[in-house]
Amino acid sequence: MGVETDAASPPSASVQGKRSLPDRGVGAHRGGPQHGPENTLAAFRRADALGVHQIEFDVRRTQDGEIVVIHDASVDRTTNGCGKVEELCLEEVRRLDAGSGERIPTLSEALCTLPNDVWINIQIKRGEPIAAEVALRVIEAGRADQVLLACGNAAGRAAMGVHSGLRICNLARQQTRAAYLDHAVAVGSSFIQFHYLRGRVEPEIVERAHREGLSVNFVCAPKPSDHELLALFDAGVDFILVDDLDQGLEVAARLGIAPLSRGDDPLGSAASLASAPASPGRGDQQSE
Repeated sequence: MGVETDAASPPSASVQGKRSLPDRGVGAHRGGPQHGPENTLAAFRRADALGVHQIEFDVRRTQDGEIVVIHDASVDRTTNGCGKVEELCLEEVRRLDAGSGERIPTLSEALCTLPNDVWINIQIKRGEPIAAEVALRVIEAGRADQVLLACGNAAGRAAMGVHSGLRICNLARQQTRAAYLDHAVAVGSSFIQFHYLRGRVEPEIVERAHREGLSVNFVCAPKPSDHELLALFDAGVDFILVDDLDQGLEVAARLGIAPLSRGDDPLGSAASLASAPASPGRGDQQSE
């Protein structure tokens, strides 16, 4: 199971090239917060150890210009500190406990930790003018062929201006899913990402996305049922993004989608098999 990718090729889920990446499977939403503090290296390592097929995380910029991995605009919910990320310098951010003693990682640290055989889904949060810098970091890390940048229109244009081969997952939502798909195709996206807050996805829209050459992600509810996950795969969704990786991988296995091998030869995995417990007091967030 896999698609061949090449960083020098135009953004497409079927280009030929350097490494084989999964064509279906389970994505670790924010690294999989059921298995470690969200958006931390511990969560990413655990997701890798379990054999997920895609790892998703969010990035923002600190006051002094460093790109760090965090979902919210503030550090209040996920750390023992308070304040807006954009008003804190990297040194201040690094002193915070993001759960179980984990620190908020930089983008560069995350890219050094993540394995070489999964899709890396980097969401550039709305209003963050960092797309060009993110693209440069991705290229410098040698990850351009396995990264998709989930972002809005302006960010996508900025990233593509740095490297035309980067894959974009356009997040500029429209009034309907059909209109969203039309827009994603028009701007040259390689992926499209539907969200549970807009309801279940129709097989017809997934089939149309595939005809247009797009891979389909679906961000699941925090606690979906097995039936809901099976229905997404049955509808043709390529990657389900979940918090509970054990559940997602078990459901995928019923359909013959095996976790990535993490045996003696894990295809250049950069992550160790260490894990950390999820930190208490994390409220469910109903945003991407």
